[in-house]
Amino acid sequence: MPLSAAKRFLSREKNPASGAVTRPRLGRPRSLRFTWVWTTDTHYDANLGDALSAVVVAAMSRLPILRAPFSAKKERLAAVGTIGHALHFGKVHLWGTGFDMQRDRTGGLVGYQIPDDTELVVHAVRGRRTAAALRAKGIVVPEAYGDPVWFLPKIFPDPNVKKWDLGVIVHISELEAPNANALVKAAIARYQIPPHLAERVHIINTYTPATIDGLRSKTEEILACRRILSTSLHGLVIAETYGIPCAWFATYGGESGSLAIDGSQPIDHRMKDFYSGADRDTVLSYLQPLDHHTDWENVIRFLDENWEPLSYDSTGLFDAFPLRKNVDLSEAEWEIPPAILSQIPL
Repeated sequence: MPLSAAKRFLSREKNPASGAVTRPRLGRPRSLRFTWVWTTDTHYDANLGDALSAVVVAAMSRLPILRAPFSAKKERLAAVGTIGHALHFGKVHLWGTGFDMQRDRTGGLVGYQIPDDTELVVHAVRGRRTAAALRAKGIVVPEAYGDPVWFLPKIFPDPNVKKWDLGVIVHISELEAPNANALVKAAIARYQIPPHLAERVHIINTYTPATIDGLRSKTEEILACRRILSTSLHGLVIAETYGIPCAWFATYGGESGSLAIDGSQPIDHRMKDFYSGADRDTVLSYLQPLDHHTDWENVIRFLDENWEPLSYDSTGLFDAFPLRKNVDLSEAEWEIPPAILSQIPL
């Protein structure tokens, strides 16, 4: 075997997604072909959870990020989000990814089937439910679980400045428009805040200007809350990883509490998946119909009395990163060259 071929083979053994990295040429550096939900001309603001996928991967790999479409035929990597079902064509490496098994690659509610001419190489998935569903399709899935946003405190350290008693993170579908300035739809009664609580309860829109400063500012807006109630998955992931008491904000009525993942009460499949990957069999949930006003004081009491921090060990997820790691898991804060993050085409 020629020396160059041997080196490539050894690199693949150690860094299995190295085929997703372009070769340097004509003065251009190596870059990582990476698939995530980026901004467009019509959706010009970034959704925090989606954008953080590129941030975490760039921070760990120290590679410039190159946009790779969901239908790219070249080898690529994908990470954060419920995006696995939409990936098709070519060889796709998955690290901490979630799937909606009810949908095909077009988004149609016809059930997931592995697309033709598509090779999925799984290094880690978001949770055990995604893992079980993929294994049932014949895909090899290792015992490595977690959402890569878990590593965010090492990238955006907590400034430890609190401003609000409760932050309420809404889902993007609950906004009047898909941008950072949008308000919650007026018809949704449960988000209305009485004047005497306006300085204590804060509504958070996860859209943000598509810059690293914008992402950091939005993260710090969440961190400025002493407690978090969220319909957004990544509102919960961020709260959990920074140790902020939090709960899922369900959209139906009933008795709030720790709902069993395999129980009869409906729980958003994304929350089931994430918490299953963190070795929880319940999801702390506050139940409130959209058309009912919320007792915010009761929410605060509920979180204080019921939330317990996750005991999730991220070692398996970190070790499963399929490229050369340029950071150490034991470090409280990762030193990242500013240009690596600022050059991400968010």
